[in-house]
Amino acid sequence: MLSHRTTSRGFLAGAIALVGAAAFVLPAHKAAASHRQAPGSVPQLIFPVVGAVSFRDDFGEPRARWPHPGNDLVAAKRSVVLAVERGSVRTFTRSASAGCMLYLYGDSGTMYEYIHLNNDSGPGNDNQGGCSAGVAWAAGLKDGQRVEAGQPIAFVGDSGDANGGGAHLHFEVHPGGGVAVTPYPYLLAARRIGDPVALPRIASLGLAPR
Repeated sequence: MLSHRTTSRGFLAGAIALVGAAAFVLPAHKAAASHRQAPGSVPQLIFPVVGAVSFRDDFGEPRARWPHPGNDLVAAKRSVVLAVERGSVRTFTRSASAGCMLYLYGDSGTMYEYIHLNNDSGPGNDNQGGCSAGVAWAAGLKDGQRVEAGQPIAFVGDSGDANGGGAHLHFEVHPGGGVAVTPYPYLLAARRIGDPVALPRIASLGLAPR
């Protein structure tokens, strides 16, 4: 299976790196099997995590309850998470499996899920921070708030059933708000944001990656 590793080297210099999407085949997945994605329904995205990230197309792989409906982006705990497109956010805290999570309803009509956000107050796995602004999502972020593409909205963590298993962002793409499709080609084609949008905003909020 294809894999990909990204680093922050390019965008920290203020560059925008554009990686072409390769041809791909969707893995078998009961939710996506009968879904045909409308052309152009998912725009080119902003890459959702700042800093070094490892990911592969693990969409559809067997999991304890159901096939994996997204891609896991492995990154350092509290790495800054960005809005992949302009839209509105909804916070959600009542899922034992997802832990602290956030929905982004993009202006394109695509819905994105950000799962296993941070819930630790310290550097260890204390689970004492809760699902709150400044811990799971960006300080000052409110439920229902409008956000810009590239705006910091959350932090990578290991909440929910990822507890103690390593920090990562579980990221899902739902074209038209429907069933999940593999995020992988959209992640490969996503724009890396440098100085124009993300980095000044991160610095102004004191959200530099740790």
